Amino acid sequence: MTKRLFWFCLGAAAAVFGINYMKKKAEDDSEAFSSENIADTMTDMIAALKKYVVALWQGVTSGESLDDEELAKIFDNSRN
Repeated sequence: MTKRLFWFCLGAAAAVFGINYMKKKAEDDSEAFSSENIADTMTDMIAALKKYVVALWQGVTSGESLDDEELAKIFDNSRN
């Protein structure tokens, strides 16, 4: 019985300290979850995604497209 009481008290103490820690952390970081900060973060993420897509598209379209005849010549020359 004393072992169960010990573990129960230890768990209750950990819960109290954990809840107090989370309350202090929430008060310290209250600005991190403001609507303005979330909107800024989303805007930055969208801008980074836009830059990535533009760079990817430029990489795809800047290369020369080879037709079937050119590909056949390349592969025929590689066999010899």
